[in-house]
Amino acid sequence: MTTKDENQIENKNEDTNDFESLENEINELKNKEQEEIEWDFTKAVSELNLLKDSLARAQADYQNLLRRVERDKLDMWIYITSNVVLKILPFVDNLERLISVTPEDLQCGSLFEWIKSTYSGIIKTLESMWIKSYDSIWQEVDANLHEVMSQLPWKQWVIIQEFEKWYKLQDKIIRHAKVIVGNWEE
Repeated sequence: MTTKDENQIENKNEDTNDFESLENEINELKNKEQEEIEWDFTKAVSELNLLKDSLARAQADYQNLLRRVERDKLDMWIYITSNVVLKILPFVDNLERLISVTPEDLQCGSLFEWIKSTYSGIIKTLESMWIKSYDSIWQEVDANLHEVMSQLPWKQWVIIQEFEKWYKLQDKIIRHAKVIVGNWEE
């Protein structure tokens, strides 16, 4: 073999080495680029999950706010209504007393009929506002509903007279009954 042939073979080997070297560099760049893409993708997925979580929390907070506002509106309505009704109830009590103590011979006049219709109109209005009154006579005393004003000899803790009825607005007691109870033990 001549030197010329040897030089050509060496040049081919160098070219092959250069080609392999370039091919290796290209592969390394591709791998590096692939790793960067995968890292960016992983980072983007992570950020997306964080955003989804933030959105879910914001939606839950909004729903909680809506429920709280509705509950507060209802509580405010109950508070205002009960305060107004508490101011009206003494008039209702007076009408009840007037109707119950009016002698029978005076119950036939138009004034008495007007008083009865006024009383029933007020009661219907209160009922339309979900306000109910309850009669306590001959029932046992319940500390949550009754305020004992006095005691008389009778069955122990049985209500024998009621000065004022108790009223309830939905589930809230707005006025306790004022009652007289028995205190005699059998």
